[in-house]
Amino acid sequence: MNVDTKAMLPITDANHNFSKVTKVVGEFGSAILLKNNEPRYLVIDLTKVDEKTAESVMKKAAASKKTSK
Repeated sequence: MNVDTKAMLPITDANHNFSKVTKVVGEFGSAILLKNNEPRYLVIDLTKVDEKTAESVMKKAAASKKTSK
Protein backbone atom coordinates (compact mmCIF):
# COMPACT_ATOMS: atom_id res chain seq x y z
CA MET A 1 0.00 0.00 0.00
CA ASN A 2 1.48 3.32 -1.06
CA VAL A 3 0.65 6.33 1.08
CA ASP A 4 1.35 9.91 0.10
CA THR A 5 3.20 11.56 2.98
CA LYS A 6 0.97 14.62 2.51
CA ALA A 7 -1.89 12.44 3.81
CA MET A 8 -0.04 11.80 7.09
CA LEU A 9 -0.69 14.28 9.90
CA PRO A 10 0.29 14.46 13.56
CA ILE A 11 -2.59 13.85 15.94
CA THR A 12 -1.97 17.31 17.43
CA ASP A 13 -2.87 18.85 14.05
CA ALA A 14 -6.17 16.95 14.13
CA ASN A 15 -6.83 18.16 17.67
CA HIS A 16 -6.14 21.79 16.81
CA ASN A 17 -7.51 21.95 13.27
CA PHE A 18 -9.80 19.08 12.25
CA SER A 19 -10.82 20.93 9.10
CA LYS A 20 -7.25 20.37 7.89
CA VAL A 21 -7.82 16.62 8.28
CA THR A 22 -11.08 16.78 6.33
CA LYS A 23 -9.36 18.69 3.53
CA VAL A 24 -6.65 16.02 3.31
CA VAL A 25 -9.30 13.28 3.29
CA GLY A 26 -11.16 15.16 0.57
CA GLU A 27 -8.03 15.37 -1.55
CA PHE A 28 -6.57 11.89 -0.97
CA GLY A 29 -9.58 9.83 0.14
CA SER A 30 -8.01 9.13 3.53
CA ALA A 31 -5.63 10.51 6.12
CA ILE A 32 -3.33 8.75 8.55
CA LEU A 33 -2.97 10.35 11.95
CA LEU A 34 0.36 9.86 13.67
CA LYS A 35 0.88 9.52 17.39
CA ASN A 36 4.52 9.72 18.51
CA ASN A 37 5.48 9.66 14.81
CA GLU A 38 3.84 6.26 14.28
CA PRO A 39 0.66 5.59 12.29
CA ARG A 40 -2.20 5.20 14.75
CA TYR A 41 -5.50 6.21 13.15
CA LEU A 42 -7.01 6.09 9.68
CA VAL A 43 -9.67 8.61 8.66
CA ILE A 44 -11.48 7.61 5.47
CA ASP A 45 -14.10 9.07 3.19
CA LEU A 46 -16.86 6.47 3.38
CA THR A 47 -18.17 7.50 -0.04
CA LYS A 48 -14.88 6.29 -1.56
CA VAL A 49 -15.03 2.73 -0.21
CA ASP A 50 -17.15 -0.13 -1.44
CA GLU A 51 -20.53 -0.69 0.17
CA LYS A 52 -19.53 -3.88 2.01
CA THR A 53 -16.51 -2.21 3.64
CA ALA A 54 -18.50 0.89 4.60
CA GLU A 55 -21.22 -1.29 6.13
CA SER A 56 -18.64 -3.23 8.14
CA VAL A 57 -17.01 -0.04 9.44
CA MET A 58 -20.36 1.43 10.45
CA LYS A 59 -21.40 -1.80 12.26
CA LYS A 60 -18.11 -1.87 14.19
CA ALA A 61 -18.49 1.80 15.11
CA ALA A 62 -22.05 1.23 16.33
CA ALA A 63 -20.99 -1.83 18.34
CA SER A 64 -18.10 -0.01 20.00
CA LYS A 65 -20.40 2.90 20.84
CA LYS A 66 -22.78 0.50 22.62
CA THR A 67 -19.98 -1.13 24.64
CA SER A 68 -18.40 2.17 25.67
CA LYS A 69 -21.55 3.40 27.48
